[in-house]
Amino acid sequence: MRPTRAGNPFTIVGENIHATRTLQRSGRHVTEMPDGRPAIRFEDAGGAERFLAVPDEVRAGQDFAAGRVKHVRAALVALLAGRDPDAADARGYIEALARRQVAAGADWLDLNVDEIAHDVVARAEAMRLAVRIVEDLGAVPPSLDSSDATVIRAGLEASAHPARLLLNSASLERLDVLDLAAAAGCAVVVGAAGETGLPADADERVANAERIVAQAKARGLADASLHVDPLVIPVAVNPEAGTHFLGAVRRLRERLGPDVHLTGGLSNVSFGLPGRRLLNDVFVDLAAEAGADAGIIDPVGNDLARIAARDRTARPYRLAADLLTGADPYGMEYLAAFRAGELAGEA
Repeated sequence: MRPTRAGNPFTIVGENIHATRTLQRSGRHVTEMPDGRPAIRFEDAGGAERFLAVPDEVRAGQDFAAGRVKHVRAALVALLAGRDPDAADARGYIEALARRQVAAGADWLDLNVDEIAHDVVARAEAMRLAVRIVEDLGAVPPSLDSSDATVIRAGLEASAHPARLLLNSASLERLDVLDLAAAAGCAVVVGAAGETGLPADADERVANAERIVAQAKARGLADASLHVDPLVIPVAVNPEAGTHFLGAVRRLRERLGPDVHLTGGLSNVSFGLPGRRLLNDVFVDLAAEAGADAGIIDPVGNDLARIAARDRTARPYRLAADLLTGADPYGMEYLAAFRAGELAGEA
């Protein structure tokens, strides 16, 4: 845990071991092996430089053609292939990602393998492998993140310590994940989605969250095991999205009490916008002020100490806050300031 501006503990679910994550092929982390294969450069626990060769399957994708490498997917595909030395390098790469997140304060490591394949059998096996790698490190437990309960169940079955896990996530349309959490006696993220879609505003978020919490309690899950996610939608899609989330957090903190955790994929708010580090920093700060005591974030990119030290009266903070709370709809002022270079070094 890391402290917020107010000194309260904030639980971090490190989000970066996720099969959708990309690196720029032109960036410093991507290089070329002597045999011509592109590879991802990383350091092992001893500080030695190592290289993860990008598998042919990843190189054949549209992202690679567009200049991006899905680096976590590359590691998972190599692991599934099981051929040394590539599989050993893949394991080392996931370990390196995990160590970096843990050093930055992660309390759980969110594992999402959904994009490695359409085949649920392959995804389930990838989750099993990822769980074992993270648990073998022994630092912090995994969070099992998938849109498919079958994949979450596979991670649970592979875990040596299922009661330490966090399942991400249950909702009114995915009550089976609550059953998995209750059987394992572990923590669970409960989202505020309805049976047929995302909530439109703060009222729907609160209503749906209270219903899913009631379902969790009916299964014997304790308040402290529940991580309620009112759902973060990008403000680039809906200028009021930040306000809806923050308003729901305030009301849920009042209604659910101090023991239930309030969380969310906080970095989603800045999707599609420039200067995401600044926007995410400010949104984490606003969420914590509203009553959130946890977040699914990148603790390396969004350091809690830096967030707590940001000057709320400074122009960059105010520009970001106005965009995130709808005072600057669609970020016209923010974007003008970004283009003018006012946010250089902040964003």
